[in-house]
Amino acid sequence: MTDREQTGIDIKQLLSAIREMVGEVHPHWKNLHFTPDTHLERDLGLDSMARMELRTRIETQFGIALPEAAAISAMTPNELLQKLQQASFEPAAAAPPGLQSQNNSADLLMGPYANAGQPGETRRPTAGDWLFAVYAWPVFIVLGIVTWILVVFGPFESWRRKFAHLGARALFLCTFTPFRVSGHEHLSHDTAQIIVANHSSYLDGFIITAALDIPMHFIVKGELASNLPARILLQRFGVEFVDRFNAGKGISDVSRIARKSRNGQSIVFFPEGTFTTFPGLQPFRMGAFVTAARSGAPVVPVAIRGARDILRGSHWFPFRGRIDVTVSEPIQPAGEGWKMALNLRDAARREISRHCGEIDLAEDYQDD
Repeated sequence: MTDREQTGIDIKQLLSAIREMVGEVHPHWKNLHFTPDTHLERDLGLDSMARMELRTRIETQFGIALPEAAAISAMTPNELLQKLQQASFEPAAAAPPGLQSQNNSADLLMGPYANAGQPGETRRPTAGDWLFAVYAWPVFIVLGIVTWILVVFGPFESWRRKFAHLGARALFLCTFTPFRVSGHEHLSHDTAQIIVANHSSYLDGFIITAALDIPMHFIVKGELASNLPARILLQRFGVEFVDRFNAGKGISDVSRIARKSRNGQSIVFFPEGTFTTFPGLQPFRMGAFVTAARSGAPVVPVAIRGARDILRGSHWFPFRGRIDVTVSEPIQPAGEGWKMALNLRDAARREISRHCGEIDLAEDYQDD
């Protein structure tokens, strides 16, 4: 019995559906050549949210019910076809408009957050660089301890956020790092916003905390909760831990964060999900923009410039530099659904690309 007879879909139809999805998520890759063994995420840039949207389309187009876990775990078109063969033959229920599927992995929200990518070459430190590093690290340690105590034992949430903000500002002040923020008027203290920023250094969390003096909640990988001092600090600061590996827990994580946004809380995402030593704006994951489309909260692009020059990739040697943070005007969702999420992503990316001072790597891939 052929694959088509078993499932009602053959590999050519599946590849066509995947190509259409790739063309939507990465327009510059729409003519990219790929095979049934091509990796969906690594080679085609389809993150978990995109694969869940692909699942919905397969169910609607071909009447095949595909479990969420199967859609997430399939890493190649061939694996996806095998999952379809194993799936129930019952037709999928008609899907309502908008974003119907819930992603069962926190990867849609943050990807491998704060995991530095491939290491690369960095400049060789001079004598002046070593003097700065010898001075900067004790400053960071002392301020870190003081800030930890103030945030952990602060009696009110507003106080704890202010202590964190002042501690982050003090870090750049005491290390004589020029720090400029423009566009602060685009932030709201009273209404929910989805804040998206480029991710180029371990400094980015400190930079956002120092630059944006508003109530906000960061998305943080659940693994950090295993470190007791970090967990205590982050919980008191109001971060949202997400579980990247527990599929069942991932669904509740997504629902919880979308609910917080609808209830008026601003959420901070780094949609690239990771960073590397080499400069360049990497492709954005869809979690932040799906959350905005679901909740109706505006997306506020924030461009960080200069962080990679100070603390590069997975290296821990600090260099002198300056930080510029540009907050762009909010982008209001004009509807719901996958298309709206893509539009929000593209608009935010254009704004960040204009101000971050690095090339847009997504535009580096030209049509074949």
